[in-house]
Order: sequence, then structure tokens, then C-alpha cells
Amino acid sequence: MVTDRIVDHCLSVDADRPDLPAHLLDWFAVAIGGATHADSTPAILEGVRSIAGPTPDPATDETATLLPSGERLTPADAALANGALAHSLDFDDTHLASSLHPGAPVVAAALAAAEGEATGDEEIPADRFRAGVAAGYDVACTVGEAVGPDAHYDRGFHVTATCGTFGAVAAAGVVRGLDADELRDAFGIAGSQAAGSLQFLANGAWNKRLHPGLAARRGIEATDLAAAGFVGAAEPLDGEHGFFAGYSDEPNPAAVDRIGERDAVAETGLKPYPCCRYLHSAIDALREIAPEVDPDAVESVEVAIPSAGVRLTGEPIDAKRRPDGFVDCQFSAPFAAALTLTEGTADAEAFLRAVGRLDEPPRWDDPEIRRLMDATSVGTDPEIEARFPEEWGARVTVTAGGATREASVSVPLGEPERPMPAAETEEKAAGLLAGSGVDADRLASTVESLGGRSVAELVDAATAE
Repeated sequence: MVTDRIVDHCLSVDADRPDLPAHLLDWFAVAIGGATHADSTPAILEGVRSIAGPTPDPATDETATLLPSGERLTPADAALANGALAHSLDFDDTHLASSLHPGAPVVAAALAAAEGEATGDEEIPADRFRAGVAAGYDVACTVGEAVGPDAHYDRGFHVTATCGTFGAVAAAGVVRGLDADELRDAFGIAGSQAAGSLQFLANGAWNKRLHPGLAARRGIEATDLAAAGFVGAAEPLDGEHGFFAGYSDEPNPAAVDRIGERDAVAETGLKPYPCCRYLHSAIDALREIAPEVDPDAVESVEVAIPSAGVRLTGEPIDAKRRPDGFVDCQFSAPFAAALTLTEGTADAEAFLRAVGRLDEPPRWDDPEIRRLMDATSVGTDPEIEARFPEEWGARVTVTAGGATREASVSVPLGEPERPMPAAETEEKAAGLLAGSGVDADRLASTVESLGGRSVAELVDAATAE
């Protein structure tokens, strides 16, 4: 049975994941950076506080920390807020085979569960937290592969939101020490909670940013109910009316048989650019060409990416050439091309400046950017399509001043096969933490030496001084 296989893995998960510190540091950086820079943050925080009601008393109630302020909320509310913040810049880690962002919902759920479990002077050891995160990555990514991510997208679902819910249940359940029956019930409850629509693409809405927070909250709620004895549905994934049948036309339940054979954390890449991952290989290729061309002389830009990426970032082309907000820009291949050709990159500083988040007006109405967007076409080709999803490649062709230049990238920067240089990952974290009140060096040191520490020490290092 699929659920039994997942439960068995959660109960025996190996927390020794060499790549986990880098992903934890990245999660804290993007969550805190989201709190600082995302235009949706004030609404998210005000809304969460409204939902939460009176502030819980740490002396008598289970509480968890809102980052980076240190404000105390219930574990479910902290998971909601921190999970949403971690995805608010679309800068969080990505697992290509499942097409999801595992860290945002999984770490938020594990952290909230660990803090909630701490009572009195008892502190939750970081190794227990790490085991929960490892289980969450494995489950989220495995369920994402099993549902058939392309078919899932075609049905209009956001994989991070739906499959991230099961990862959040695994993370919270392992941290809380649920037994096999309780874990089965928690996954059964999650089968009725998994949700997340792609309709946000219609108007650049903030729903996408909220999705991992909702998934993390559902992980806390499902494990709360299961621990209290609530009976969840049997076979929530592969049952007759289960998740796979209801959410995909091409599921592959056999993928679950392989859970634990591969380290999902090690398979997950870090993002160098705060935009849709389908655009990253194209940006990498454009960075090769940009120093050789004058943006004013560009006549045409042809971007070829997998067809799944075309649907998200290139269609309808008229709308993608006229983004009207932060989210629109993150899902616009023409905007990414125009930004990279004018700035030489689309890194955090360039992107945040271009969308008006660094005290400068947004550039999506800039005549130069508009001209380049109008010159950009987006499509795919048989070779790129044939190699997907094993490779998320791109080919770009730029004609400028009568000369044509072409560059191809098969694996985007940040993937395990092509990791970001250490200096770039450190620069990313430091840049996102700047101005937050969090000491970047202290946080990095705490994450790196997490073994033997407590979760309280980790949270303290991620809280503004």
C-alpha cells in the first residue's frame, strides 16, 4: 500500500543529509528576505494576526516563532506565516523532477512543530527537527513525482501547494513523534486538505505565495487531529477517490516504491534568480550573450524552453509582454529576457530593483524594457522537449545589429549537477538578510553546526536582535 510505504519511511528516515545545512540556510534567508522585500508581506502578517486572535501565552500554550520578529503565535499560525514568507520572493529551493518547492512548506511545518512540542524547560533537539525536514522533503518530492507533475499542472493545480501538504504532514509527524497509526491518519486527513490552484496566473495574484504556508499549516492541523485520535481516510493517495485519481490524468503511484532510495534534499536545487525556475536556464544563456550585445540594437529574442514552461511564462504572449506586478514579472519570459539583457543578470538585486522593491519605481513600463519584451518570442523545440523533465534546458537566440548569437544551457545554475559557487550562495543569503536585524554570520554558523544544538538555538539565531 502506498500510504504504508510512506509511513514506514517516515519512521525510519535517515536524518544524515550532507546537503541539508545549505537548504536550511537558504530557507531562513528567503523567508526573512520575503518578510523584508515582498509586497504581499504586510497583508499576510495582518491577515495571520487577525486569524490568530489573542496572542498565546508561552507559559501555558503551545507557541512558535514568527520570523524574523520573534513574535509568538500558535504553531499552526506560525507555520502559515513562515511558509508563506519563504515563498513570497519565489526564491526558494526547487526539486525539478516533481516540479515543486519542498523547503517552504516542509521547514515551516517542522520548525513550528518542534517549537510547539517544547514544553517548560524541555528543548527539542535539532536532530529531531532535521529528521522531520528530511522526511518532509522525501515525501513531498516523491508524491510530486507520483502524481505526474505535468498532468497535475495541466489540471490547474500548484504542485507545491498540493504535494507540499503531504510533505508538511511528514515533517510535523516525525518531529512530534507520531506512531504508525497516527501517521496514517494524518496522511488520510491531508488527503482532504491538499489544494492550490494556478488561477493566480490570471492576474498576478498573491495566492501562490500563500500556498506553502497553507500547506505547512495543514501539516500542523492534520497531525494535531491524528494525535488526538481522529480517524483519517484509508489510502488517501492511491484509493479509488484518492489524491492521484482526483488530481491527475497521468499518475504514477509506483514512484512511491522508490521513496528512500534517493536523497530528495540532495536532488533539490537552490535558485540564483527570484523567478519561475523554468526561466533560469534561459537567463543563464542570456547572461552569456548580454555582454556581447547593445540592448538598443536588439532586433529579436527567441526563447526556447520546455512546453510546460511556455504555458506558465510565455502564454498568452501579449499578456506576458505586459506584466503589471511582481508576480507577473516572475512568470514572464519576455520580462526575464529584457531584464537580463539590460542588467546582465536577473539576480535578487536586479530583479527586486526592477519590480520596485528597492526604493526605485518598477521597470515593467520602462520604454526600453517594453521594446525588448515586444521583441521576445517564447516557444519550445523537439530536443528540449525530449530531454524534459530530466533536463530543464533552454536555448536563446538574440539578433542585434544584424548579427545573431545563440546560447544553450541544459541544466540551470543551482542544480546538484551544476551547483552555485559557495560565494554566490553566501552572497544570496547575506543580501536577503541585510537590514533584517539577523546576523548572517551567526545564522550560517548555527545552521552549519546544528548537530547537538537545540531548535531554540536555531530560532534565536534567526530572530532579529
